[in-house]
Amino acid sequence: MDALRQRLPAPRQDYLSRQARKHQGGSSAPGDSNGNSYAPSRMTQLAQKSPIWYKSAARRRLYFLLFPAAVVSYATSGYDGSMMNSLQTVPYWDDYFGNPRGASLGLMSAIMALGSICSTPVAPWVADRFGRRWGITVGSLVMIAGAIMQCESKNFAMFVVSRFILGFGLSFATTASPSLVSELSHPKDRVTVTAICNTCWFLGSIAAAWITYGTRTIPSTWSWRIPSLLQMLPSIIQLSTIWFLPESPRWLINHDRGDEAMAALTRYHGEGQETELVRLEFEEIKTAIDNEKRTGSTTWKSMVSTSGNRYRMFLVCCMGFFSQWSGNGLISYYLSRIMDTVGITDPATQSLVNGLLNIWNWALALTSAFFVERLGRRPLFRISTLGMLFVFTGWTVASALYSQTDAPAAAIAVMALIFIYEIFYCIAFSPLPVAYSVEVLPYSIRAKGMAAYVFATKCAIFVNQYVNPIGLQNIGWKYYIVYVAILAAESFVAYGWFLETKGKALEEIAVIFDGEQADVRVAGAKEEGGFIEETENVHTQV
Repeated sequence: MDALRQRLPAPRQDYLSRQARKHQGGSSAPGDSNGNSYAPSRMTQLAQKSPIWYKSAARRRLYFLLFPAAVVSYATSGYDGSMMNSLQTVPYWDDYFGNPRGASLGLMSAIMALGSICSTPVAPWVADRFGRRWGITVGSLVMIAGAIMQCESKNFAMFVVSRFILGFGLSFATTASPSLVSELSHPKDRVTVTAICNTCWFLGSIAAAWITYGTRTIPSTWSWRIPSLLQMLPSIIQLSTIWFLPESPRWLINHDRGDEAMAALTRYHGEGQETELVRLEFEEIKTAIDNEKRTGSTTWKSMVSTSGNRYRMFLVCCMGFFSQWSGNGLISYYLSRIMDTVGITDPATQSLVNGLLNIWNWALALTSAFFVERLGRRPLFRISTLGMLFVFTGWTVASALYSQTDAPAAAIAVMALIFIYEIFYCIAFSPLPVAYSVEVLPYSIRAKGMAAYVFATKCAIFVNQYVNPIGLQNIGWKYYIVYVAILAAESFVAYGWFLETKGKALEEIAVIFDGEQADVRVAGAKEEGGFIEETENVHTQV
């Protein structure tokens, strides 16, 4: 065990050492149930004492604008998955493109992910150089162009190219969007709001499922052109609202525009008053960014230049791959093909199940988002991965039984297990991949780190979407065994390697990964709320 510990990253070594001291009866600072001890900062304490968001006029306005301006980019991705799933049940689409199956169907679905992969080197540069709002704006404009071209597609090649353009724009929005959400949200609400961000994937998927269900009976190519054109709607919503929001305070401070940052924090976090919380938040952000600047300019190499950053990138890549390689890609894009394998072939029934499943998923994901901060990240990841492993194993067994017996009971079991599987997937991998990735990344590498998250996600999606229809066509239910093995590996990693970040301010999380180097010292405050000159250590002790 000692030899293994020497090879682990410093944060993981520290965690194991704390756990060992805990089991040996050693003393520790107050902490959570996962062995992470910490002393909440003055800023964190003040944030938790703030009124709930709906009792604050400023925060109500902030989230009213933030939701359509920055969050609905995830609806575009969800819309795409559900639309492509549903279009496979539309006869006019199927006939128009020559009944795509296997590799051709995989290419049509996967090419959007390839477009996102190609734009990931550029997307963080736009978000860092010109601001989060410009990143979202550029992405929205490109996606609108792609959706129009998709609607006007005359042949297979044009449809594929239009989807590449959609994916190219999506990376800009999904790189900048979670950063803006996390950096503008009030400290008390940050985790929940950022977790809700990823659940909006299901808003898009619900819309696409029911739009396509309604248009599938149109006796012309407009049965698929209308859903294709409406894929630009989330981008139009973003463009119409994004410039009513202020830029990220962290981006403003990093570009020597501290007055604008203080004005934004005062307006939305202090109800128009320069409160102690606002001043502490401003100083903590400024101190963290100044510390990061002293280390030199941030490059792609910076993301792996320290043990803390390497550990961060390990977690971020896990979020990207695990969120797509857990078997969910089969359901998101090829549910109709799965139902074909168990004898459910009626297009109307397949479309109806797709619509109901997406409503079910969104309800589960939204509920989970409100429990992230209460329960913590690690318990949710552990429950999710183990639950998916057991349910997916049962799904595989039921599919094997149907292939051998054609028993209706086995087909019903498969469909029931798909709905149960979604419970465990949505516990963690709907609300947390974006929220967890954003919070473990410090400001200096946040945009690049989120681009890496998008890159990992889209690589996983590309492989999934291209390989899944080939696997289902060639070996049927036996293809599910691949995901059983992947889920077993995910469960092992989630149990032992995911670190808890519960109860910590955004800047303070850096201490988990960087230790004493990441101390954030800000001007302290009197009990009465006034500033004093002495400093107070507010870093998280872990």
